[in-house]
Amino acid sequence: MARRDVHAARRILAQNVRRLRLARNMSQEDLAHAAELSQDQISDIENSKHSVTLDNIQRLAFALNVRVAELLDD
Repeated sequence: MARRDVHAARRILAQNVRRLRLARNMSQEDLAHAAELSQDQISDIENSKHSVTLDNIQRLAFALNVRVAELLDD
């Protein structure tokens, strides 16, 4: 049986957050402020370092003006 990639969603989220942030010409600090998170948290999210709570995913979606599903879409 093939090993499941349990970190795939984390990587997808990281790629989408970075892509959307850059498309909006936002710095990590700008996004952190808009999402009420720290710049370190944004960096960790974009580098797939830690799991992200659903609450924080919702904060990111709101700050980036997208649906939560768009952050998790491959």
